[in-house]
Amino acid sequence: MGNKAKRFLHLQYVLGWMAAFLLTPLYYAVIRCAGYSIRNIRGVRRQSRRLFKDHKGPWIVCSNHLTMIDSVILSYALFPLHRCILQYNLLPWNLPERANFQRNFRLTFLCYVNKCVPVSRGGDREEMKQVLEKCLHLLHRGQNLMIFPEGGRTRTGRVDTENFSYGVGRFLEGVEPCRVMCLYLRGDHQERYGNMPKWGESFTCLIDTLDIKKSGQNGLRAQRQYTEQIVRHLAAMEEQYFAGCRERCRGFEASGCLEEKP
Repeated sequence: MGNKAKRFLHLQYVLGWMAAFLLTPLYYAVIRCAGYSIRNIRGVRRQSRRLFKDHKGPWIVCSNHLTMIDSVILSYALFPLHRCILQYNLLPWNLPERANFQRNFRLTFLCYVNKCVPVSRGGDREEMKQVLEKCLHLLHRGQNLMIFPEGGRTRTGRVDTENFSYGVGRFLEGVEPCRVMCLYLRGDHQERYGNMPKWGESFTCLIDTLDIKKSGQNGLRAQRQYTEQIVRHLAAMEEQYFAGCRERCRGFEASGCLEEKP
């Protein structure tokens, strides 16, 4: 990665931090106006604060993917408003699909100032190489990345343990001190994928860490192995989520309330 590209990436970080003073309160206000809420949000934020304190970085934050604003909801779940601004360096960089966020100047600008490195899935090799170099540069500088290992919004509504991209495996192979944080986010009414969550949606956010087991392999085999461990861990967290739903359902039935279902 050339010095010019590094300077542009640093400029993007500085402009994003300046814009955060205005945009972050706006995002949080929109989330609250939409009626979105996170169960036990204090506990989730307390756990994330402890993890970021124990390991200064870099972190690769991996999550399931159901809507186009999952990264915004996840950032809201992990960080209170003041930490998004005062500890801007902790906010993960995102890798959105270029086709979704570069349709006009306004979306392109918002993508730029929100710590995004757009990627064209299925793009040419040179472009993918540039994206990989940018992400590796950020990780080497202690910055955090948020990645959806499945490569896109799952069409079945469940974590796909068969079809996934190897991108996160490439990063783990290239940055030794990197740690993996797994998040599982799902709204009560989310049965399949969609563009936006339902208004007034209540989300459950599960957070866990994963120690990647390395077998001494390298190249594509190692990358697939690392990514597969993450995807399967997310699938296990999904089962934990649905088990919690069944427990809540039994609680409602025991209390004579049958209005909510998992």
